[in-house]
Formats: sequence, C-alpha cells, structure tokens
Amino acid sequence: MEGDRPWPTPTEHVVVERRWTYAPPPWVMYQAVVDEMDRWLSPLLTGGEEPPKVAASRRPDAVLLTPWPEADVAAVELWISDHEGSGSVMAAMAYGSIPALADDVRRRVRYRLGTIFGAALRDWVDVPHY
Repeated sequence: MEGDRPWPTPTEHVVVERRWTYAPPPWVMYQAVVDEMDRWLSPLLTGGEEPPKVAASRRPDAVLLTPWPEADVAAVELWISDHEGSGSVMAAMAYGSIPALADDVRRRVRYRLGTIFGAALRDWVDVPHY
C-alpha cells in the first residue's frame, strides 16, 4: 500500500486500525463514502460535532478524511479492495501525532470508527438509494 499511496502519509503514527467486509463491490463503497457520506453520516453526529470531509480520494480504492471528530485523530485513511470472490473490504487507519493513544481514547476512536463504518455505512449500502 505504501508504494501505491496517492498522497503523503497524514502523520507518522497509525493509532487505530480497523477492517470490515461488505456485500457491495468496491465502486459502491467508494461512491457511498465520497459522494453520499453527508446523507448517512449526519444522523450520527452529536452536539456540534463537525463531520469529516473528503480531503483527497482516488477512485475506486482510496479516501482520506479530515478532520476527524475525535481531536486526537488528525485524519482517517480508507483503503477499499475486492473481497475474496465477491463484495469488498475496507481498511481504516486513524492517524495521530503521537505514537499511541491513551486506552480510553483508543477505545472511543475504535468504537466511533465501528459505528460509522461498521454500522451506519453498512446500513446505507445494504439498502438501495435510487
């Protein structure tokens, strides 16, 4: 992945990594993140929380989101690929300016990534939105 990186690494430290599989193909996942994120993410935002924006992307496999709602995370990078045979896999890497997050912050970031990409995005792509 490093040799194929379409932009510079956001910061030197990956503080949280997560991975999910989805039924839709990569192009659907890319479109959902880049073109439709405001529609499925808005209901999850709490009390003045700013949504992340697509800072950079490369169709169909890479998206960089900044800023992230958690202050200790500078950016989240998404890599989308084919899953074995069908569907897709999305890997998320949260970058921070320090080598490791405190345990409570790390758990909060992992949970937030899970609610956004493991739940809300999955719900969005599992229902057609024509």
